[in-house]
Amino acid sequence: MQQKEKTVSKLRRPFVAAGAIVGAVGSGFYLYHSAARATVGGDPVWTRFVNVALIMFVSIYLANLLRRGVERFIGKG
Repeated sequence: MQQKEKTVSKLRRPFVAAGAIVGAVGSGFYLYHSAARATVGGDPVWTRFVNVALIMFVSIYLANLLRRGVERFIGKG
């Protein structure tokens, strides 16, 4: 059986890169403010790790959704 080749959008890489940059900035902002308000019983390290991973995932996922919307709007999809 032959598989169909999927066409990859030219906008995919810039949108994912922008989402990763936004996620990195958001994660840095979260970690900075989390450390600044650290009290005696602050968040455990695993909680911070999970929150950073969620911030990165959501920002890249939303960038991909935004790309799909832009492609539909300009008529490429």
